Amino acid sequence: MVQSQRGRTVKTIGSDGQIRVVPFTAPEEAPSAAQLVAEKLHVSYAAEGDNGEMTSKQAGEIGGHLGGPMVAKLVALARTEMAKSHVDELLERKRKSDSSESPMS
Repeated sequence: MVQSQRGRTVKTIGSDGQIRVVPFTAPEEAPSAAQLVAEKLHVSYAAEGDNGEMTSKQAGEIGGHLGGPMVAKLVALARTEMAKSHVDELLERKRKSDSSESPMS
C-alpha cells in the first residue's frame, strides 16, 4: 500500500490492465442494518442517540424489515421440527400396535 500526503491510497488495476494509485474511499464505519433500512424507507434514524421523534409505525417498518426474515426462518424451523416429532410419534404408535397384534408362540 502506498501512503499519500492527503491520506491513504491503494493500488488498483484498471480495466485497461494498468496499475493506478487511487485514494482510499471506504467508509470509516459501515452503517447498521437498521440505518440502511431506514434510508431505503426514507425514515430519519439516528444510529447513536435519540430516535424519540420516530413514530411507532416508522419504528415498526424498520424492525419488520430486519426481523421479518428471521421470524420466517424460525417459523419454518418450528414447523419442520413439529412435523418430524409428529411423524416419529405416529411411527412409534404403529410399531407398538404391530408388536401387540403379533401372535405369541
